[in-house]
Amino acid sequence: ELEVTARCNNNCQHCCINLPADDREAREQELTFEEIKKITDQAVSMGAVWALLTGGEPLLREDFFSIYLYMKKMGLLVSVFTNATLIGKEHIRLFQKYPPRDMEVTVYGVTRETYERVTRTEGSYAAFSKGLSLLLQNGIKVRLKAMALRSNFQEMPEIARFCRERTKDYFRLDPFLHL
Repeated sequence: ELEVTARCNNNCQHCCINLPADDREAREQELTFEEIKKITDQAVSMGAVWALLTGGEPLLREDFFSIYLYMKKMGLLVSVFTNATLIGKEHIRLFQKYPPRDMEVTVYGVTRETYERVTRTEGSYAAFSKGLSLLLQNGIKVRLKAMALRSNFQEMPEIARFCRERTKDYFRLDPFLHL
């Protein structure tokens, strides 16, 4: 499991890994691509077969494509935890050519009001909806999860239904916040 950034484009009320996306100081403290390559090489040499790219929001890394491809070319099964708000056509092309083991996307709400109450980021629901749709429409394996919070608890049945309608093999209620 490799947290490649502590920056995020959301500011979720429950999360402590949410430094602002444009935080220059946070970016300067991130592992460099060369450092990530060394860690990957060491992990593979010790028998690792799977890697999780997480954050913050890992897609904020300008070198995300390089990190992902390096891990794939080293033979690792690569999973990505993302909020899906930054997914674009270039990500879809990458994931179609080099499929991830899985992508895990958290669903904070099924209405704009609830989703943005959790993320505290205007426009995040529309970006999430667009990104998730791109992943699903293009056959990328997505696993959906939800966290029960006071601010979205009233939508839990709808969130579960939303998730189950979109994934055939996987939906979970995530009871843990990994600090």
